[in-house]
Amino acid sequence: MDIIEFKLKTDKDGNEVQLDNMSLSSTKAVRAILDALINIVEFEKDLDLKIGIEKGSATQRILSENTEDLAVVYNKIKNVANGSRNRQKTYVSQLNVIYDNFREFGDYEASYRDELKVEDLKPLFQNKFKRFRSSGKLEQEFRVRFFNAELEQNGGVKPNFHISENNKRYTIQCSKEEAQKVNAFLYKDVMISTWEKRKKYTTEYKFCDIYAGNSVNYYDDFEAFFDKLKWLKGPEPFSFISDKLCEYYDQQDLAGARKFIRIFINPLSPPIYLRTILMFSKAFREEETLKESLDKIENLLSNKVGKVY
Repeated sequence: MDIIEFKLKTDKDGNEVQLDNMSLSSTKAVRAILDALINIVEFEKDLDLKIGIEKGSATQRILSENTEDLAVVYNKIKNVANGSRNRQKTYVSQLNVIYDNFREFGDYEASYRDELKVEDLKPLFQNKFKRFRSSGKLEQEFRVRFFNAELEQNGGVKPNFHISENNKRYTIQCSKEEAQKVNAFLYKDVMISTWEKRKKYTTEYKFCDIYAGNSVNYYDDFEAFFDKLKWLKGPEPFSFISDKLCEYYDQQDLAGARKFIRIFINPLSPPIYLRTILMFSKAFREEETLKESLDKIENLLSNKVGKVY
């Protein structure tokens, strides 16, 4: 069992913390710290996490039998402590609650323990955690947009191509290699998927994939899938993505699985999406058709939560 633990030893007057005999301020502080841990566990609904309180003491814990799951929480705590750009607001706010209430205690311990090591977390709580400054920028989400449109123009100083759908023109950003790939469809209808990035006054689109020849049949299926996925919350995406992925694996359609996974290879993909793909693709990690795509998914997840395997 891996544990993140907060042990409250003495109050600010030096008295041993006893659950059956605490001051009102200490009682409120203990409750606030426990509530903060509960909020973190609720935020990570897709992970196998539990709350624990040591019998007869003010020791509070987040526990998991899955080392990878508790490592996610540990790495996110470190991201907040290091002021990382990808730190999450929920963690910042809840860790500041813990920090503020630690001041009610003269002595406490904070640690992270897995089967290989015990790490002291107390140094991370010596200063208040930095909140995000308002930058006026929109908070970006993982968004996928599908187009069935006419390719009107290809090229430019910065690689891109232009399409027209329902009498509206769109610019699709891409690499030189991707521009060459779609050039064969100039002045023809193309089916493509893109990653959508919303800005204050405009929306940008980056090329993801094209559906032509044998892959045309995936277009409508993918479009319907991602239109529904964006509304799912909490653990719901886990079963939705895993069911679709297992459908391809059960049919031995590795080409379809690769096209499906391709859409998630984006820095904005939530960890639950990436983790689900890796979990249900373990048996196919060495398949030549999927290996490159799954390696990219693993790298994305590692950049978000730390080492995956």
